Amino acid sequence: MSGKQNKIIRRRLAGSYLSSVISISLVLLLVGAASFVMLNASAVGAYFREHIHVTVILKKDVPAVQAVAYQRKIEREPFVKETHYVSVQEGEKELQEMLGEDFLDVFETSPVPSSVEVTVRAAWMNPDSLLVVHKRLSDSPIVEEVDCRIPLVESVSVSFGKVGLAVLLVVALLLVISVALIANTVRLNLYANRFTIHTMQLVGASRSFIARPYVRRTVVQGLVGSIVALGLVALGVYLVWKSHPDIYEIFTPSAFIGTAVVVIALGVALCWLCSNAVVGRIVKLDNDELYG
Repeated sequence: MSGKQNKIIRRRLAGSYLSSVISISLVLLLVGAASFVMLNASAVGAYFREHIHVTVILKKDVPAVQAVAYQRKIEREPFVKETHYVSVQEGEKELQEMLGEDFLDVFETSPVPSSVEVTVRAAWMNPDSLLVVHKRLSDSPIVEEVDCRIPLVESVSVSFGKVGLAVLLVVALLLVISVALIANTVRLNLYANRFTIHTMQLVGASRSFIARPYVRRTVVQGLVGSIVALGLVALGVYLVWKSHPDIYEIFTPSAFIGTAVVVIALGVALCWLCSNAVVGRIVKLDNDELYG
């Protein structure tokens, strides 16, 4: 065989290898992105729940010293993550920005009470726990009203339940598609070598001996494809973080590690299973099927 023919064969093998890696990478990219979202679902839910603030409206003419003392007291409650005291002046400023600077002119005294914005921990942001929160925050003579926004919390919980189910179904569908596409990619790659496999079989090579190099090569393709897919997922997260720096409040490093484990394990396992199955099928081909 001439050097030119060797170069052509090597080029074709390289092209086949590259196309297989790209195909596997694109499939695993979809699975990785969906897995990353699913693994972060609890963090996303906690993020949105903790951004629904409970508002404690204090009675009029409560001295600032007494209001701050109440704020320090409730900060020691196990369900409180953080608090923010909104003074009368701060409340007036916020209303002026919304309603105009002269809206207070019609009042002899300020209609704006002081208040405390409470960020409740995500574990307590459910209707039953918020009833306890409401009782504990109301247990002070200086409190006029406590707004726990229970209907909003119920609506968010129902919405996240539906979103979680939808993401789970999408991941399951992507897994089915991944198996089909990776199996087809491996089958096409190995079927091109069916004559070599048949020749090895004719000289007495065992099935395991025939399968070993092809399985090893396909598993390496799955590993490389997994790493490429994870690189693309990481790039996507970085681009999102660049435009929204607070994204790390939602996306946790542990979720990315979990995604990496899922993608690598899936890529390697599917390629190993598919290559073994395809080699076993090719070994069983008769001459008519082999040349058909």
